[in-house]
Amino acid sequence: MTDRQFETHCDFAKSTQHGMVFGFAVVCTIDGQPYIDLQKDHIPDEAMLDASVDFAKSARIAGDMHLKDQDGNKIEDGTVAFLFPLTADIAKSMGITSARTGLMVGLKPSEVTLAKFMDGTYTGFSIGGEYIENEEVTA
Repeated sequence: MTDRQFETHCDFAKSTQHGMVFGFAVVCTIDGQPYIDLQKDHIPDEAMLDASVDFAKSARIAGDMHLKDQDGNKIEDGTVAFLFPLTADIAKSMGITSARTGLMVGLKPSEVTLAKFMDGTYTGFSIGGEYIENEEVTA
């Protein structure tokens, strides 16, 4: 694993009644074109789908923007309550039209972190995932 900076810009649906924030945790494509992140990486639909299955079965942890404690352990800050992997194939089969593909989530953060989403401080999610170096070129 490597310490890397991740950035996601997207619109959020915010629900104060339920203390939830909804949006894309992973973006794979925008308007049918591969989404390339700050590190020049692209996560294809199928890789996102594989990772989301593992994440849903084992983790579902939210973090506060990849913060770690003094021992290097992730600081948990809520739960990913909902996951929906939206690949091009899944969208097509469900009759969904979307400019983006990726992993949509419903995040239940702490009250402190929710306030940061509500006031616009946070514009992306931290779902406690791990970046694993891959020699395979994906873009």
